Amino acid sequence: MSDHLLSPRVNSAHMKDYLDGRHPVRITGKVLNFASDETYLLMEASDGGQIKVLLPQHPQSHNVTDTFVEIIGTIVNPSTIKFMACINMGSNLDLTLVNQVVELTFDPKFRGRLF
Repeated sequence: MSDHLLSPRVNSAHMKDYLDGRHPVRITGKVLNFASDETYLLMEASDGGQIKVLLPQHPQSHNVTDTFVEIIGTIVNPSTIKFMACINMGSNLDLTLVNQVVELTFDPKFRGRLF
């Protein structure tokens, strides 16, 4: 599959690898809180890092409803992602397991073979 069609799963530590902003990434974590004006939300990534998610101008245009979510977007800086889409993942998710999967996708032994 062509690299331009992929949206790799990342954690906060790997966001710096996608700073070009050209390719979307996926980051799974726990929603901590929304800004009072709903311009952004803060989330805890699977590796425990805190991420700022810039939301669309109209609050009704995002569908972030669950405690755990996967955000698809482009990286703005090493701790900020610009929202494109959201997959709600419920109220109970093992972030340790999610992080292990993320780290395996970056392991040179598996990169290009399984992921």
